[in-house]
Amino acid sequence: MRLIFTHIAFWLCLPLSAAQGLWLRRTAKRLPEATGKRIGVVGQGKQLQLLALGDSIIAGVGTVTIENSFPVQFARALAGSRNCEVNWQVAGENGADIARLRQLASRFDKSQRADVILISIGVNDVTGLSSKRHWTSQLQGLLRDLECRWPTAHVILLGLPPMSRFPLLSNPLRFALGFRASVFDTIAARLVTGQANVVHVPTGTDPIHHEFCDDGFHPSAKVCELWAEVLAQNLKSDTLNI
Repeated sequence: MRLIFTHIAFWLCLPLSAAQGLWLRRTAKRLPEATGKRIGVVGQGKQLQLLALGDSIIAGVGTVTIENSFPVQFARALAGSRNCEVNWQVAGENGADIARLRQLASRFDKSQRADVILISIGVNDVTGLSSKRHWTSQLQGLLRDLECRWPTAHVILLGLPPMSRFPLLSNPLRFALGFRASVFDTIAARLVTGQANVVHVPTGTDPIHHEFCDDGFHPSAKVCELWAEVLAQNLKSDTLNI
């Protein structure tokens, strides 16, 4: 019953939320993508190819340099926890939604290797008011695309962040986007259930460690480091087959 009332509240506040969203698009502070080469190597030992695809989290918005971005922090943490050499490549784009992500993934040469694929996507589908049907069909298509191109790769699908905690947002927009993000994340978790080589990892919501950049929308470099370490430790070796 509570979920029904939440759905009703979402649709009732949608007109005002949309107006708030348009205003923020014009007035919100915009941070650049991280600078630096988007390919590198960390660690020593058995070689592991890490390909990071997705939105501003992958592009390192708010972390200043690519070395501080979440994908590279994860590569470093993974190399340390597995005693391996991680060859990482970052292919993120600020503002990318899931349809754009499929375009980016399709551009890779067939010779491109990937043992682990790290994906962050969904926030721009939420802010872009994508329908649940569109999100579901595009995510199913993305997983098929990845399986066809990299059939042996292990895919880590990061959960959508808790948008209801974003300082930039105020109600009712905070409520609307937070609710929609949780709905999309539930869909993503359900779609990957039972799929070989695919794991959905919820985004942590610990308010003590949930620092934001100056824009009130993106996680700080410190949070990226904490998340990366937790993710590397929580992924069991048999999950990644290392």
